[in-house]
Amino acid sequence: ASPNPSPLAALAGGKKSFGFRDDANAQNTSVEGGVLSAAFDLDDDEDTDLDEDHRLLLQSSLPLLRSRNSAVVLTVCSLHYYCGVASIKTRAALGKALVRIHRDRREIQYIVLVSIRTLVQECPSAFAPFLNDFFVKGMDPSFTRMIKLDILVSLCIDPSAIDAVLSELRSYVRHNDKSFACAAIIAVGKVAELARIVYDRRAFTGGIDADAARDESNSIALGCLSGLVTLSEFSKNGKVVGECIATIQRLLAQLWSKDGGFGSGGSGNIKALKDPAFIQERVLKRLLLILIRSISEQDEEPDEEETNTNRLEDRAVAVPPPATASLLWTIGEWLTMSAQTLTWNMDSASKSKIRVQVLRMLAKAFSRLDAQIKLQALHLASKVFLMNKSDHGSSSAEENSLSEFILAMGRADVMQDVRDRARYESNVLHLSAGLNGDTSMLQQRPSSNCMSVEKARKMLLGRKPTATSLPLDGKEFGSAKNEIDIFRFGSLSSIVGLKAGGSSLPLPDWALVNSSSSLRDPEVLRQKKAAEDEADLYDDSSSGSSSSDDDTSSSDSSSSSDDSSDESSDSDSEEEEEIVSDIIFESNGVAAKPIPASTQVSNDLLPSMINDEDDDSSSSASSSSDDSSDSDSDSDDNLEGETAEQNQPVVEETLFDLPADTINTTQPSKPQYVKEASTGSSVASGLEGLVMSPLVVNKSDANEPSNMDDDSGLWKPLVRPELSGGLSVKLRFIFGQSRAKEVATLGLDPSNPSTVCLQAHIENMRTDVGTLRHVRIVHRRGASGGSISPSKVILPPEISVLKKGQASIVFIGITFESATDRDGVALAKFDVKSDRGSTSIDIRPSIGEMLDTPPKNIDFDAATSGFEGNKFLMISVSFSLSPIDDEKFESVPTKILKHLYLRQIGEWPDKGCFVGKLPESGDHVYIRIECDKVTGSGKITVCGNNAMASNSIANLVKSSLRD
Repeated sequence: ASPNPSPLAALAGGKKSFGFRDDANAQNTSVEGGVLSAAFDLDDDEDTDLDEDHRLLLQSSLPLLRSRNSAVVLTVCSLHYYCGVASIKTRAALGKALVRIHRDRREIQYIVLVSIRTLVQECPSAFAPFLNDFFVKGMDPSFTRMIKLDILVSLCIDPSAIDAVLSELRSYVRHNDKSFACAAIIAVGKVAELARIVYDRRAFTGGIDADAARDESNSIALGCLSGLVTLSEFSKNGKVVGECIATIQRLLAQLWSKDGGFGSGGSGNIKALKDPAFIQERVLKRLLLILIRSISEQDEEPDEEETNTNRLEDRAVAVPPPATASLLWTIGEWLTMSAQTLTWNMDSASKSKIRVQVLRMLAKAFSRLDAQIKLQALHLASKVFLMNKSDHGSSSAEENSLSEFILAMGRADVMQDVRDRARYESNVLHLSAGLNGDTSMLQQRPSSNCMSVEKARKMLLGRKPTATSLPLDGKEFGSAKNEIDIFRFGSLSSIVGLKAGGSSLPLPDWALVNSSSSLRDPEVLRQKKAAEDEADLYDDSSSGSSSSDDDTSSSDSSSSSDDSSDESSDSDSEEEEEIVSDIIFESNGVAAKPIPASTQVSNDLLPSMINDEDDDSSSSASSSSDDSSDSDSDSDDNLEGETAEQNQPVVEETLFDLPADTINTTQPSKPQYVKEASTGSSVASGLEGLVMSPLVVNKSDANEPSNMDDDSGLWKPLVRPELSGGLSVKLRFIFGQSRAKEVATLGLDPSNPSTVCLQAHIENMRTDVGTLRHVRIVHRRGASGGSISPSKVILPPEISVLKKGQASIVFIGITFESATDRDGVALAKFDVKSDRGSTSIDIRPSIGEMLDTPPKNIDFDAATSGFEGNKFLMISVSFSLSPIDDEKFESVPTKILKHLYLRQIGEWPDKGCFVGKLPESGDHVYIRIECDKVTGSGKITVCGNNAMASNSIANLVKSSLRD
């Protein structure tokens, strides 16, 4: 690896990687399709400063571009994108390989086209020879057509490509798929903008004259305008016409722009355009007609003077609000230009009549217009007012009155953005030129003008950057992030556009120190392996010669040799135990802690587990040799051995994890049992991630009382058996310590106040002997208006079989997006499914069921004394328990605690006091219950800083006493 800190350069001084744009020099280079078919070597002048391993990697990967596996080709392209050199030959080879594999199934074609779309933005010259391969075909799916459009636009880097792409787009804009047609219209505008950039670059490099280059780009833009206005005349689809208008706006702004002048706000003059066909005049007339049609659509009471409304509807269609706002901006720029405008020769009187009619229609329909149209209407009124004040026209009184009327309506509008914009522009106009209408809501104008009309023109009508549909350059705009800057190219995340598992991991940093070349040198590795094999061979021969003994040796020498062999075997077993503890890894690939001695398996025990016959013989021999030992010690040793054996984990699981060379099968010996007790962590080893099916029992066992009944609410039936094929589901909320325990078991945060825990009782109540299968609860996503949806849901596993008369108790954990003190705002939607059908249920916990754990030691009287006399913070509700009896009177606290999670203070009936804690604000809520034991009438008093929450809790308490 290279020590350079950046992966973009290929370790050569001043050289660029494949990802850098280098089209100024590359576009004039002709690359034939078959040039690189014979050789895949890098140029000598391109890799002189590369590390040897780096060069070897790049050169060895290029032949893989011929692979038939699309994944291999895409991976090679990703390698050269991040680590390659800016080579013309390499770029052409990568482009040719990607174009070849994109002619495959639609799934592979989509992935390859997405990758090409990313690469073509960085280096379009690599795919320029293959422009025809990206033309949309009749059988292409919609998602493929959209990607090909983006690629075609990016390939417009020379005049011939621009002409070819525009010829294709001429047919795409008439496609039956309106979404694709709208995308093609947007592409027309992008190509027209790119044409100016291409011709300006040619003029900059000295290819043609600057004025001739600008005339060529303007002629292309005028041709696009002509086609778009023709499409708007014949199309009856509002969305298509709206996209035409938005594109026309950008093209007109491009044609009207010039260094030092733009519309009415610039200080320079607009250069004359060569428009012999009067395309701009035709476009402006069409836009004016569509604007009148769209505004009249908003007017519920059209004027009787308007002639033949049906004829207007036949000639134009109403467009969406964004397109209408674009119309207003374009028409406003033209109407407020100087009288010497060269786009449409019209006298000032005719323009004034058009301005009056447009302002009148806007003023009449202002209250029913969309917010975007209102903003442009306010801006148009400000421009007309400033133009008349600066020109001092005699016919501007009516225009000024209408402009001030529109601004006054905007200052009182219900939409905040519209109201703020109207007040801002009204204050600017009042301080500079002076408004004559209602100025009560504006700043007082000083005696001396603090702002001139020219300053106001610069503020409101100053020259702005021309709107563009091209992507921003990330080098100039630091906040602009391309897709390749967010996700690694060639990964699954770059395809789907979001983080997808491990594929979203960024590339590691470049190494600061070069690694040794011997790690990748085959000759060095071969010699090292041969040396190791030779050393092992000598070790085996020496051990074999030393282990051979003479049969006629004396008993003393044999006994001494036995002792030495026992010591060596003990030392070998200790070394092997250390090796075993070092090589065992966890399931996630990270080295685990060494296994305790109680959980390790001795090598002497392994042969007896592998070969049963040898075990029998060896065990019988060992048992006969142990008969001479003391019987008491044998019994103690056996007892301790059995205890240790029970505490050890399953031996077969550890056996398969051991390497083959650590198992000695040639010399079986007596098993050695470890007497130490195993730890709990070793018993649970290997059970991580295990999902067990819910326990199914008889319904009589499931209905037995449990300790959780004291910390839970009432059962609420949600799925009725008569409507769901015999399946019955009821739920209840869990409170207190039981909730904290179950929530922690489910893997959620018990301290989060937006987390709730539910206990579900699922039972088969079919009338026949039928069995329910595949019973499961599925979270149904999708937020409802004004509700808080869950951010995390933990559901029980599926119940595979549920026979008649059987039931199962499971738990559900829900963490909502945020805690709330409002009642009934949190909502979770589920589907209970089985082989008999599906039933939708909604879980909407009340504020009483979402209350947080209140503190234990609270002085109730002292806490509620501060609320005395405040009728807004002390809510009182009356109730009645008639007919009253002792049992109903004594059950008042129980009913309340079953519906709301509260802490009772004192004993009933001496003191009916309860306290709760709101989940969002954490404020305490104090509840006092007063009840007459004779009449059954009583009063509920709730005190708290949140009046809305206190009112909801009071109603919940009253409802609980009514049940």
